[in-house]
Amino acid sequence: MNPDLEKLISLQAADHEVSRLNEEIAELPKRVAAIEAKLAEERAAVEKAKSAIKNNDAARRKLEVDIQAIQQKISKYREQSLDVKTNDQYRALLHEIEFAEREIRTAEDKILEAMVDTEAREKDLKSAEAELKRQTVEIEKEKIAARERTEQDERELATWHQQRQQLRSGISPDVLQHYDRVIRARKSAIAEAREQKCSACNVMVRPQTYDEIRSNEKIIVCDSCSRVLFYDPSHEAPPPASAKPRKKKMALAEADEAEVAEVPEVPAQS
Repeated sequence: MNPDLEKLISLQAADHEVSRLNEEIAELPKRVAAIEAKLAEERAAVEKAKSAIKNNDAARRKLEVDIQAIQQKISKYREQSLDVKTNDQYRALLHEIEFAEREIRTAEDKILEAMVDTEAREKDLKSAEAELKRQTVEIEKEKIAARERTEQDERELATWHQQRQQLRSGISPDVLQHYDRVIRARKSAIAEAREQKCSACNVMVRPQTYDEIRSNEKIIVCDSCSRVLFYDPSHEAPPPASAKPRKKKMALAEADEAEVAEVPEVPAQS
């Protein structure tokens, strides 16, 4: 194989691996951000449950203060009822007492609702805290794995960069210039020629050119996409299967019969 062609094939493989590793390393901040976002959601669920419990407690304490104020008002009304002079004044005070007692019952119902809601919120909080603890452990594992993967990628990248530089230093400058120009434009600069076509752009190659490509002795580019073409004999279609032995045997048998038919008959002696 042409030395430049052989190095170009290896160089493209190295360039593709360098590109893949660079993309994977660049994805690390995004992966870490996604991991942190997942953990932030669990923390938010815990804080939401805590906030709901706190609000319920504050509402319940306010209702209890209101009930005390209403009870004091009722005591005042009852004291006033002892000093009233007319039935109308007495009935008015009774009406105020009844209204105040209804307010107390309403407040007590709200306190009960708040207590039930707090109980449910406390269950949610326990569940959210357990999930946060579980997620924290899992996420730390993910972050460690992401960092380890990045470190491995960086080591591999350094090795590929070194191999890439060695390959580039051994390629003819004009060939390397063509390779760099094409790979920047098309993301690949080398393509296999198969079945008399460029496998990258599927444009047919002239028969004479294809024969030259199959030798792998020259740098030949595709007239359509400008990629350097090479030939891999391992991808060549297998030759057609030979005739079956059974048919061959039948042909031999027919030939023997023909020979027997051609032998002249010997006359009998008297």
